[in-house]
Amino acid sequence: MTVTTSTHHKLSHSRNTDERFQALDRALARRYVVRLLQERRLRSNQEQSQGDILFRPRVEICDNPSSSRITATLELPGMKADDVRVTLERDNLLAISGERVSKALSDQSASVSFPVREIKYGKFLRTLDVPSGTMMSTISAAMSDGMLLISWPRSPPGARTRSPQ
Repeated sequence: MTVTTSTHHKLSHSRNTDERFQALDRALARRYVVRLLQERRLRSNQEQSQGDILFRPRVEICDNPSSSRITATLELPGMKADDVRVTLERDNLLAISGERVSKALSDQSASVSFPVREIKYGKFLRTLDVPSGTMMSTISAAMSDGMLLISWPRSPPGARTRSPQ
């Protein structure tokens, strides 16, 4: 009988512990989702305040742990380096903006129609988070074949790296 009571007590304690961890997990997940939604809403408001932003270029970010830099590649087909602006805003937000203009529209008369129109033209903006304290002088950008390659330091100059504890 003592064994049964002891086993029952252990099972009950284990269930209580599991329930507490599940509740903690749900609370942390809820907090994380709320934070993501707030950040998305903030970025959406920033982009709407920019006026006629028509699209956001697709991006691929490479974070190789063995490299001291993080690299982002943006798709900007048909664009030249002179058509793209890269600026650092608010210490930790990298903004890539510009405008893609249709050559067909400027060369054609108003009577020309486009039965299919999938290419996006107009102003674009894409923002990327960079480590706080990053300076524009440490960011490099190069354009080749419609692909913009941008890299920045994993941690800004002068930042202390934490030693493992």
